[in-house]
This record gives sequence, structure tokens and C-alpha cells, in this order.
Amino acid sequence: MDHKPTTVLDRLGALWGLLTISDDDFNAYMRSYDELFVDSPENTKADHDNGVPLKGYPQGSSDELQELYKVIHLLCTLGSVEKMYMPPEIDPEQSVLQNQILFERIVANDLNLDQGDKVLDLGCGCGAIAEHIAELTGATPYGINLDGSQIEKSWKNPNLSSSNFTIGDFNKPLEFDDGAFDAVYAIQPMTYVSDHEFTFKEVFRVLRPGGMFVINDVAALDAYDRENQHQKTLIQHTRELCVFGGFWYHEYWEDSYRNAGFNLISSLGRPAVEMIKKEVALFDKYEVVFKFLAKVHLIPKKTNALMNRLNENSQSYIQAEEEELLTLNWHCVGQKPE
Repeated sequence: MDHKPTTVLDRLGALWGLLTISDDDFNAYMRSYDELFVDSPENTKADHDNGVPLKGYPQGSSDELQELYKVIHLLCTLGSVEKMYMPPEIDPEQSVLQNQILFERIVANDLNLDQGDKVLDLGCGCGAIAEHIAELTGATPYGINLDGSQIEKSWKNPNLSSSNFTIGDFNKPLEFDDGAFDAVYAIQPMTYVSDHEFTFKEVFRVLRPGGMFVINDVAALDAYDRENQHQKTLIQHTRELCVFGGFWYHEYWEDSYRNAGFNLISSLGRPAVEMIKKEVALFDKYEVVFKFLAKVHLIPKKTNALMNRLNENSQSYIQAEEEELLTLNWHCVGQKPE
């Protein structure tokens, strides 16, 4: 399959959006880092071992988060992550896009879908993952996303039914009937869950008996100790670079499945270090070019500032994964009992 979701026109459109960004959107984006990523909730292995309750991310439905995603989606589209996620290393020799394709085949297999089944993408972005899952399985895709600008982009995709993709929030009751879907999945939006019990039970409700729920998201690993200032700094830098909210030890994800009534089929983490290095190298080049163009007044200074803010401390992300403090790809598969 020749699956190429990000075209040259997509990148040019994203660049134009960054060059013409309004002062209001620019200021809201820059301000959002201090509003969204200060004192974010964390639960470590030590917390889990000591029975400390899971603390959700309180700003998962905030206006600030919507402002952040309106801009960061443009920045990600310049690179290889229009789909707004960093894939695990399935084949380290291949590109980020190729690893996304390989990973989405794994997800499609986990979802266990048949032709004509209905599948829901939580945090669907512009629908690029949903389009691929539909191609692989023959299922009919649906999606919800907090950022309306990405939903509007999905409506322009001729391969997607615009009525199936809506602005929505998984921190609120899902606007679907009981048992409406044969499978549900979420690729790296779930750190914005405010109440795990509520959201997982809502997913359970909208799934038919036997339906699958797959998540792939950020998780703290055994080595992470928030009392270690070096480690805490690496995680904070990575949080700001990858814009994730809550940071929870992987067994909390597993507990959330079981507490909602799911049978947990599998749970494992995959590294993404080689993928990260590829993307950081690309954005380092962008940063040099943007700096030069801003210096000679060919692009606005605020466009350069957006790139600098995104790429700031990117080496910390590499270091955090190399020290096995976190993974952006903890992968859980659960099934609603028959």
C-alpha cells in the first residue's frame, strides 16, 4: 500500500499557517506551556507499589489545550508527524512515516475488525490514522477530537465521511449509543484524561460485547524517580516537547482497563529512540533555516519563535528514552467480555 498522508501541499499549507499566524493565536500558544505543563500530575512505580491513587490531568478539556493544538499541528505537519504521534521502532532502518504504517498494521490486527464494522478513534486529529485503519480492515471509521481545526481538515478528506468526524471530548459523556462500536482505539491522546475511571467506562459502554479497546500512549517506566532532579528535568523537557499531560506508571493504565470491566489481553512498551533521533535531526535543520530567514526579515520573528519553542530541549527526549525513564508507546489491548 502506498500510504502517504503528508504531501508537499500539506507541508506548504502548514508553513503558510505559521507564517500568517495571528498575534492572538501566537500569544495563546506561547502562554499555553506555562498554563498546561506546570505541576502536571505524575504517578510513579513507587506510587503504584504504595497504593497511591491515580491522579488525572485536570486541564484535559481546557481552552488552552485547544489553543496549543491549533498551532502545534501545523508544526508537526512540517515534519513527519502530521498524525501527531511518534511511532515505536518497528523497523529502525525505516523512516518515521514507514514506522507509523508498520505500527498501524499492528493496531489494525489488535482491533480484530471485519468489513463493515464500526471503529472509533479517540483524539483522531485530522483522521489520517483512521483512514489507514479503514484501508487495512474495511471497517467504517469514526473520530472525535478536541481541536476543531483538525476536524475541519478531516472533513476535506474524500476518503472519510465528514459526518462521522466531530469535535468531541473523551472527558465528557461520549455522544454515542451503548454498543455502537466494534472497536475503539486511542493513539497518544490519553495523557489528557481527567478521570480514568469515567473515560474507560464510557469506552466500555459504547463498545459491543467482545469489542476491543486499544491504547498506545506515554507511560513512566520502572527507572523513573521523581525525587531525582536530573530525571525530573528530563521528563519535564520531554513533556513540553511532546506536549503530554499526565505521566503515569504503566500499571496504572492496566488498572484502568480492569477497573472498567475489560479483560486485559496484552500490555507492553516499545522504544522510539531511533525515530526520535530522525525527527529531532529534521527539526534541528528547520530551526537553523527559520533563524536565518527571520534574521534577514524573510519570515516573521514570531514564526521563528514558534519553531524554537517546539524544538527546545529536544535532546532531553532522546536522553529520557535512552535512560528508560519513559516510553511514548505503552501499548495495551483490552476486550469487553462477551
